[in-house]
Amino acid sequence: MKVNEIVSFLQENELGDVEILKSEKDLLLVNFYYDFDEDLLAAAKAYAKEECEDESSEAWEKEYYLPYLYDFCNDEVLSIVEDITEELNIAGEFMAFQMKDRTAEYVQFMALFTNEDSDISIEEVVKDYIG
Repeated sequence: MKVNEIVSFLQENELGDVEILKSEKDLLLVNFYYDFDEDLLAAAKAYAKEECEDESSEAWEKEYYLPYLYDFCNDEVLSIVEDITEELNIAGEFMAFQMKDRTAEYVQFMALFTNEDSDISIEEVVKDYIG
């Protein structure tokens, strides 16, 4: 597995705190974070305000603000993982951890990279790392 290339690619795409959790000949499991910048947070607030005028309501945050951020970073990470898999001719999949109010400035991800013909799933590998 091209560990250094994968980690560098993730870091170059501004994913934070990239940590190798498991590295074997045919697989790499990494943990990383997508940190929201001020522009994205402002865009999420603008969207939520447009959809729900009451910023103090639970709906404003849980139905509009947080989902906007979560969907945005999922799309970004999907694009990055696809770029890695295409460039290195490997397979890749990822999972995002659900956002909570106290972690609304980032989303945690784990990504699994394997050989293209591997039948290992991320669910099989991450169970040892999620408590």
